[in-house]
Amino acid sequence: MKVLLHESWEEVQNLSERWNPLLVQSASNTIFLTWEWIHAWWKNYAPSQRPFVLTAWEGDALEGIAPFFLEDASHWSIKWACLKLIGDGSGDSEYLDFISRRGREKEVVASFVQFLESQRNRWDYIILHGTPENSPCLDSLLNIAKEKSWRFSTEPIPCATLPLPRNWNDYLRLLKPRFRTKVRSTLSYFDEKIGLPYSCGTEQTLGLALPILFDLHTRRWQTKNLPGVFGQVAKRNFYHDLSHAMRRQGWLAFHRLDWGARPLAMQYGFIYENRFSLLQEGYDPDFADLRPGMALRAGLMRHWIEAGLVEYDFLAGTAPYKFDWGAERRQCVKFTLAPARQAAWVSFGESRVLEKSKDAVRSVLPEKVLAWRRARNNRAANGSLPTPASPTNGRKSPLSHRLAAALYRRTPLGAAGRAVASRYELGPRHQLYRRTTPVCHIFIYHRVNNDYDPFLPALPVAAFRKQIEFLKRNFPVLSLNDLANGSFAETREKYNIAITFDDGYRDNFLHAYPVLKDLAIPATIYLATGCLESGEHPWYDQISWGFKLTNQPSISLAHLGGPEGPLTRRSEKLQAMNKTLAWLRTIPEEDRLSHIPKVFEALHVPQHLSVPNPMLSWDEVRQMNKQNISFGAHTVSHPVLSKLSDTRLAAEITGSKSKIEEKLNTPVQHFAYPFGQPSDVGSAVKEAVRRAGFATAVTTVWGFNRPGDDLYDLKRFSPRFNPWDFDPGRFAMMLDWYRLAGVQSNEEQSA
Repeated sequence: MKVLLHESWEEVQNLSERWNPLLVQSASNTIFLTWEWIHAWWKNYAPSQRPFVLTAWEGDALEGIAPFFLEDASHWSIKWACLKLIGDGSGDSEYLDFISRRGREKEVVASFVQFLESQRNRWDYIILHGTPENSPCLDSLLNIAKEKSWRFSTEPIPCATLPLPRNWNDYLRLLKPRFRTKVRSTLSYFDEKIGLPYSCGTEQTLGLALPILFDLHTRRWQTKNLPGVFGQVAKRNFYHDLSHAMRRQGWLAFHRLDWGARPLAMQYGFIYENRFSLLQEGYDPDFADLRPGMALRAGLMRHWIEAGLVEYDFLAGTAPYKFDWGAERRQCVKFTLAPARQAAWVSFGESRVLEKSKDAVRSVLPEKVLAWRRARNNRAANGSLPTPASPTNGRKSPLSHRLAAALYRRTPLGAAGRAVASRYELGPRHQLYRRTTPVCHIFIYHRVNNDYDPFLPALPVAAFRKQIEFLKRNFPVLSLNDLANGSFAETREKYNIAITFDDGYRDNFLHAYPVLKDLAIPATIYLATGCLESGEHPWYDQISWGFKLTNQPSISLAHLGGPEGPLTRRSEKLQAMNKTLAWLRTIPEEDRLSHIPKVFEALHVPQHLSVPNPMLSWDEVRQMNKQNISFGAHTVSHPVLSKLSDTRLAAEITGSKSKIEEKLNTPVQHFAYPFGQPSDVGSAVKEAVRRAGFATAVTTVWGFNRPGDDLYDLKRFSPRFNPWDFDPGRFAMMLDWYRLAGVQSNEEQSA
């Protein structure tokens, strides 16, 4: 068998027409060894490298290819020449191997080794990276190395692949029950509300789709404070060239899942030899709570099963999520071969010594330390480790703030501060005066969840629990009934608290209620009953979703008297959203109702959004009502009450009251003014609430409540801080400052 060496890329290109026909007749037939892959990889990653491609011939018949290139490595200030397979080193290629006509692997590999021995002055060691452990070529090379007493090293590289059953239901039965339920519900929701994934792998769409993939993938990894892979120009160019080459062969499987014009998730892979290989994915982290990545993967997996594919290959790595989807382990190896002792030490001997040193250290470490480290590594592989920066704001609070919070929380300074703030208050000239009358501080909450969504902000669940635990531990907790009865005036404590929630979000039941129940804390939730009845978002949340979904570069509502501005960056969208909401609150009710559809038109987003129902159900309300949670009215549709006619005003106030009483069969005594600032209320609104039979009504005006205060003008507030960067010490410190100094701000809070 004759072996030829090809040392220029022009010579290698002359093999292009023979390459794939030989590959399909080999045992190493994968997408990563096709000519299309090899050519695109070399063009973008290795144009300055030196090809060292070997071919084995029998007469005019091509029998084998060893697609090597030479790479220089420096150790101990000495240069060493390493032979690697084309595709190695970029993090893209898998299952790299020799190519040999099936059944002739021993002869082909033996011919290659014999030729390489004649070229020993050109190379020092060989690396085969990612080669399947059952490769006939690898087996032949290993046997020859043993015969020649060459030194070699084999390192495992685990992969994950999923053999596909014949139908979707059979596949679902493979999954664990909890994960199966999650897949079913996510896919069902997208099938019904959002739509199915579609291919973006046509000649016309590729140029537009690839930058979206790069962006989604990068943003996804940035939530973990990692850069992703597409910051490299060579990587992006490789994907561009590869995509067009694979498309022409019919191998490209590139799909996206959109919501209107907004891409939510993309998946990039190939179908080759009736198998799907998953190369890259990305999803919009702003919509993580909808699980678009799961929906896209499940939808396509269902499609591949129906199309008769036999395997879904997750490729290298064994992240836990792959096994959630039913994947099985497949073993590949990194095989390093060095004829000479010095080259063996350089190529793998040092790393072996280092690993043995690590083993020695592990042998003396306590099992608890090793278990902690294993658990941490597993969480890191699964992407569940906490990141030092927020996924939404990208920064932490200043170090000085964190140090002050830690001191306040963990030293006697905090206890002293709480004692002073409970007994004293600052006067006009910053003098301390002993509190003579008790106060009640009503806390106001809205959403409690871990979505970290700046468009629909919420308090993280752990932060909420720590706040409530702190309040329970340090202060008397009253109900709104206690406040209405004036019973807090009889307490010996000078500082009391009450807990309220506005609007009636479902996460109050899912996340806040378990905390309140566990700690036996009374609370009042004010319901916008029209939203509970319809299951739709309140109008201001619909506007927020519109800005979250839009792809428009700018918005102009100036012709309506509204704001205008750019929408390119998230910060610009949030600024424009807040200006739009503030504008809609100030205009008459009829104008607001007519202008809202025009806002969605300007955003190019449908007004009736297919989003999950965010509001409480009446069954959930009834469950909480049996466990120390009372419910108040918050109008029917959450309008600005001061902008309504007398008839509409009465309907909004009494309509919400009567609906809650009907559902709970109990009187409703407490009311919350929508938005709750003086401009939103006024004397006529207060009088309407009083006539409706309520005992109290709360605003969002910052302040404390004292005995004798107007029960239809109760103040509420929660200390302001960045909720993504919550720290219990900072909360305690800020709360004590407000209690001591009083609340001078009339700052608005969304209600």
